[in-house]
Amino acid sequence: MSQTKDKIISGILKARSELEEVLYELEKLPVSTGSSVRFTAHALNNFLSVTMGTVQLLQISLADHPDPQVKKWLKGLLRTTGLMAETVDKLMDTPVNREVRLHFEKVDMLSMVHRFCHYYQSIADRKRIRIRFESEVEHPLVRADRVIVATVLDNLVSNAVKYSMPGKEINIRISLDGKWVICSVCDQGPGISEEEQGSLFQPGLKLTPRPTGGEPSSGYGLAVAKDYIEKLGGSIWCESVLGKGSCFSFKLPVFQENEHEAGEAQVG
Repeated sequence: MSQTKDKIISGILKARSELEEVLYELEKLPVSTGSSVRFTAHALNNFLSVTMGTVQLLQISLADHPDPQVKKWLKGLLRTTGLMAETVDKLMDTPVNREVRLHFEKVDMLSMVHRFCHYYQSIADRKRIRIRFESEVEHPLVRADRVIVATVLDNLVSNAVKYSMPGKEINIRISLDGKWVICSVCDQGPGISEEEQGSLFQPGLKLTPRPTGGEPSSGYGLAVAKDYIEKLGGSIWCESVLGKGSCFSFKLPVFQENEHEAGEAQVG
């Protein structure tokens, strides 16, 4: 245990040292150049390394904590930070003005949605919101990029929690439609007007409804989700009635056993 702790601390100190050097060099670069993007990504990667190391130390220190929720929260935080680190790694490896290289593989939607439900339930508890999940498919496997799917799912579930009133429910459902696996995230929030639904996935759009807990909203999450899902060969849409909630759904191709399980594709 002591050696593991020392190794984590050493990693944190190394990341902090590299971070200081990167930030110093970043200050000398002009904004919005290829170099600045890569340096910024490098800095973010080091921030995340420090964060992950700190969470791992907390897991060791709180291993005997009497509240089991503490372990679940730390595990969720570590998993989310890991997903962020993978995304930043892709950004560092992406040449300027070129699209992200997608890594196609077999993704188990059931396991992924279960993890997100578990993680966001602890956040939803603050508003007394209940997250319910059901799957009509026993093994909903899709061919997609695991990190990209997690990013989209994170956006939809976090939005549902963000815009739901206290005491309401969020229902997440996985279904099958021919060669497509469909994932739907439905809330009991304020709903979206027909006028705003027409421009829902445009970047920078901020809806009339506001987060019910004072959470931040950039207006870019849905636009990014649409871009990602379409690059994976799927589609995303919204069904909403003003005053009666919203249901965001996306579909992805079913994984076929005769396909290559993993592969990369340059999309543009």
